[in-house]
Amino acid sequence: MAPERNVYGYVNGEATYSREEFIYKSRGFGPIQTDEELLAFAYKASRAWYNAGWHRTFTTYYLGNYALSEPYASLTNLEYERLKQLQKEAQEKEEKEELEKEWRLVETCCYADNSVEEIYENKYGEHKNVMAVYPHGD
Repeated sequence: MAPERNVYGYVNGEATYSREEFIYKSRGFGPIQTDEELLAFAYKASRAWYNAGWHRTFTTYYLGNYALSEPYASLTNLEYERLKQLQKEAQEKEEKEELEKEWRLVETCCYADNSVEEIYENKYGEHKNVMAVYPHGD
């Protein structure tokens, strides 16, 4: 038996003829309708925004387009582009909130391992430590 032409892939032995059809059949349901459903599905597909041994947030998770990476592998192109758009909007909102806090440098700490840590304080009295130079040799 010769393989069929123009087949995109097979799901449970059944031929599919486009990426969308392949994804719908493999995940077991049709298009995702709302942004909330999209975020919930992407969260589940990415194993709670898990990448390279770390759980990340939605805004810090890398959305690559490698064919086997999640959530790309489980979303249609339209759904994936919407997810990237939602991430960009969330990143911009998060950045705006950080700018409104007006962080200022309080102290710079230099350590024996050649690392440099900067301590910042915002207008609300909150502190954050930033590793400006990571430990390294001479």
